[in-house]
Amino acid sequence: MRLLLAALLAWPIASHAAGLPSLRLSGGARAQALAEAATALPDAQALNPAALQTHGKSAAFSHGAWIHDISQDYLHLTWTRGQGVWGLSGQLWQTDDLERRTGPSAEPLGRFGVYEGAAGLSYARTMDRMRLGLRLKFIRQSISTQNASGGAADLGLVYDLNTHLRLGATLRNLGGMGQLDRRETDLPLEARLGAAYTGHKRLLIAFAAQQARGGDLTLHLGGEYRVGERLRLRAGYQSAENRNLSTGPGLVAGRWVVDYAYVPFSSGLGDAHRLTLLLESPSP
Repeated sequence: MRLLLAALLAWPIASHAAGLPSLRLSGGARAQALAEAATALPDAQALNPAALQTHGKSAAFSHGAWIHDISQDYLHLTWTRGQGVWGLSGQLWQTDDLERRTGPSAEPLGRFGVYEGAAGLSYARTMDRMRLGLRLKFIRQSISTQNASGGAADLGLVYDLNTHLRLGATLRNLGGMGQLDRRETDLPLEARLGAAYTGHKRLLIAFAAQQARGGDLTLHLGGEYRVGERLRLRAGYQSAENRNLSTGPGLVAGRWVVDYAYVPFSSGLGDAHRLTLLLESPSP
């Protein structure tokens, strides 16, 4: 564990910015309501592959309305097999009706769309108090008539210090893309460290720190409070440049879970909304 943590902390972050920002966004509304402070939280839609968890089989669909008419759709399938947990995931991030210009003009030359998609296969396995995870991803990017493909891997671990305190770490988007209009897009390589405390019967507190290629270190803090057996109230704060606060409830109804997240942006960029529907089928 110490070797992987040291590698995450010491990983060199390049000075130039990366593309494909959709690869950094959580797939579920729960993580977004907690301000992305979910690195150490077990979840069927976890970005940290080591945090994948289900009590048998689960299927989740998530739709997000992002700023500037960008939409995000995620599909997650997770199941246990033996001592491990497997996961299949797919995501599509898109925006249409963008104006195409080659210089100043009264009217655009046309309109185009931008699409970013990824399909992933994940596996997590517990060894004593440590859980290790790996996710392999195929990535496709399309801007107007230009297309590019690539591949990446996510590495992760979760370590239980005790029954109430859990640590998590992940190194994400290790890989590369093919050329898009004679130029390769750099993947958003990032390292995340986090902790989750569940010592209070109804309260969960999570913390995370993130460092991405070409970006600043950001801190994330989130809390979840259980009201009875069905309702979850969540809120979070992050030190990102254009967004800070986030919130959203969760509702448990038998095998169904419905989560919602609301993320307001500053600088007049608008608001983001995400809704997730999850169905979990326990092991017989």
